[in-house]
Amino acid sequence: MKSLNLILSILVLIALLSIFHCSKEPKMDPKGYWDQATSLLEKKKYEESINLYRKMVRYYPEDSLTVEALFVMAGIYKNNLREMDSALAIYNRICQKYPKSPKAPNAMFMIGYIYANEIKDYEKARESYNAFLNKYPHHILAQSAKWELKYLGKPLDEIPELQTFTKENRSKR
Repeated sequence: MKSLNLILSILVLIALLSIFHCSKEPKMDPKGYWDQATSLLEKKKYEESINLYRKMVRYYPEDSLTVEALFVMAGIYKNNLREMDSALAIYNRICQKYPKSPKAPNAMFMIGYIYANEIKDYEKARESYNAFLNKYPHHILAQSAKWELKYLGKPLDEIPELQTFTKENRSKR
């Protein structure tokens, strides 16, 4: 019986230690995470950069740099790692968790942009751009969303505004 109590006591102690170990405190303030993540990004260490931005977001969800960090992470996923689902998830998170942020309209626009220009899911792109225009009809990106909707799925050489541009590029080759 004493050995059973001893084993149970040890198990409880291990459980408590693992709980306290898992709830690690942040090692630096938001600016420290931001600076280190940005430095890693400049060195093209994308995964390491994302990990630091992610920690900053986890430890400081209400800090003014948090939405910026999320936006940068989404950009890394989109532009550098070419992981569109991860980028979309972060842009959606910005729209849902931080709807009053100045970055929320940009994130919402980027959702449509990724669907239209990266994934080529024109129906989801149309839905996203229309949702953007309904929510932000006077935003600076509203004209771009309307343009994207107008030419959704069309090759560049079929867009009248770009025909001169594409012809000039062909002649330079």
